[in-house]
Amino acid sequence: MNDLSLLVVEDSKTQREYLLSLCREFGCSHLSGAENGREALALIEQGEHDFDILICDLEMPDIDGIELIHLLAARQQRSAILIVSSREAALISAVEFMATTEGLYVLGSLQKPVQRSSLLEKLHLYKGRVESQQHKVPAVSAPVLGKAELQQALAERRFVLHYQPKIEFASGELTEVEALVRLKYDERIVFPNDFIQLCENYQLIDQLSYEVVRMAAEQQQRWAAQGFAIKIAVNLSAVSFDNDEFSKNIMALLKQADVAAKGLTFEVTETSVIRDIGKALSILTRLRLAGAGLSIDDYGTGYSSVKQLAQIPFTELKVDRSLIKGIAGKSHLQVIFESTLQMCMKLGIVVVAEGIETEADWNYLSGAGCHVGQGYFISPPMPEDKLFSWWQAGMNFLR
Repeated sequence: MNDLSLLVVEDSKTQREYLLSLCREFGCSHLSGAENGREALALIEQGEHDFDILICDLEMPDIDGIELIHLLAARQQRSAILIVSSREAALISAVEFMATTEGLYVLGSLQKPVQRSSLLEKLHLYKGRVESQQHKVPAVSAPVLGKAELQQALAERRFVLHYQPKIEFASGELTEVEALVRLKYDERIVFPNDFIQLCENYQLIDQLSYEVVRMAAEQQQRWAAQGFAIKIAVNLSAVSFDNDEFSKNIMALLKQADVAAKGLTFEVTETSVIRDIGKALSILTRLRLAGAGLSIDDYGTGYSSVKQLAQIPFTELKVDRSLIKGIAGKSHLQVIFESTLQMCMKLGIVVVAEGIETEADWNYLSGAGCHVGQGYFISPPMPEDKLFSWWQAGMNFLR
């Protein structure tokens, strides 16, 4: 990782040199500096490759940080963006969200004056992510997948599950794993963002959901035979709630696999639009009556959050990563999280913080009384054998 290329965009020469010296201390060997956005764009255009990391101030003359971020998004910049500013945390967080929604890879943000330990932590985080990506099988692009390809993949059972752990803060124990579906395609892996929407569009999402439930149930049996009894969470699409037979078919699959419904949690993404709440309640209440858990996923990003909590018998709420990332240093996110946690505790709902990436965020959430954590700080999603080995080895994640 000593060949990292890094550009610091900062109008203060003193601050710019300070940041460059810290990056040099980390081991970065290709370093550049720019005093505003226009100069930064010129350096980017001159380079043969994108910088690995861009450290960007917000308040600069000529082209400021916000305009620079817009321009970087327009040119589909692949660099990791690290925002630095002396402005209030809520403003910095808003810029982070803007950059993320525009498709940029946001490494995070730092409040000025930038602390040495904070910057080095972000650089270590980037290093860890790059090393993790190097071990992944390359993904293929979505356009190659038409209806016929997806139907064939279902018929040939080429979908597989990877599992991401969920850890209880109080005990440090593994409470559950989330099943995340992947598609094997020409010896490579296609990730959900590249086929879930397509399956919904082609009316194949119910078949995919049945396949995921079948695989999860069979996985439980295999693990149970190895002395590893663990709950599995499965994602559901709101599109399936238009199918009156959906819950009946799910229960038939569980009966066929000889697995109790109480061993599963069904996660419903909050951003999904439930067109017919009556049908949705018919399906979800049947699953809950059978003993399955119900989780509202990506809480804080979608539609009528509190209304859904009042209408649907959820047992778990997953706070979206956008409200968790950097929470240790963002007081406004702490207020939102703590009020959500207090509400859920009164309702008897378990709160899961997803997207935890740093020890600082883990420590804050633990101190705040969060129930369960999930994210790359604990572990990325793993195939069944690697997850079992990780569990056997003692689940070492607190670095």
